[in-house]
Amino acid sequence: MTGQLDWRNELARKGHRMVLSGRPVTMHCHHYNINLQKTLEDNLGEEGVQLLYRSVENAVYDSVKPILNHYSQIKTLKSKLEMASVLYQNSGLGIVHFQDIEPEGGRIVSNGSHHVTGWLAKHGRRKTPGCHFTRGWIAGVLEALFDNPIGHYHVEEVQCKMVQHGDCIFNATVNPS
Repeated sequence: MTGQLDWRNELARKGHRMVLSGRPVTMHCHHYNINLQKTLEDNLGEEGVQLLYRSVENAVYDSVKPILNHYSQIKTLKSKLEMASVLYQNSGLGIVHFQDIEPEGGRIVSNGSHHVTGWLAKHGRRKTPGCHFTRGWIAGVLEALFDNPIGHYHVEEVQCKMVQHGDCIFNATVNPS
């Protein structure tokens, strides 16, 4: 298929539901999202963090792959990364800037995030980075863009606005397995 990406079709409201690539998605306010994250962290520790990360990674992968398969004109890495940034922003998640991205990984910067704003409003500053949702989102989108299996990338947050840094900075690397 040729032509521009049809955002009204790919990210749409069908009655009271939001749909991404034909699949329903759940949109919640920061109260729900941040309470879910805090509950997972407080009750399951690292296992809860991984549950959030892996769930988002899988969901994003399953949503982005059909878009790439349907819109064959999205060929270059630059256009794929632009599409991913727009998708993140249009979903109300914030801003991500992909920098120095290649199949082995790269650096991603976020200067504004739904999760950061929500966490700071509800709980204030953290002692450790907390953008687990965004880490999973980045992993899933990179796996879809480079046609790698889920779990191919490890995304680490090296700076976080929840910890008083100016931006959230993520490093994506290939998992050593």
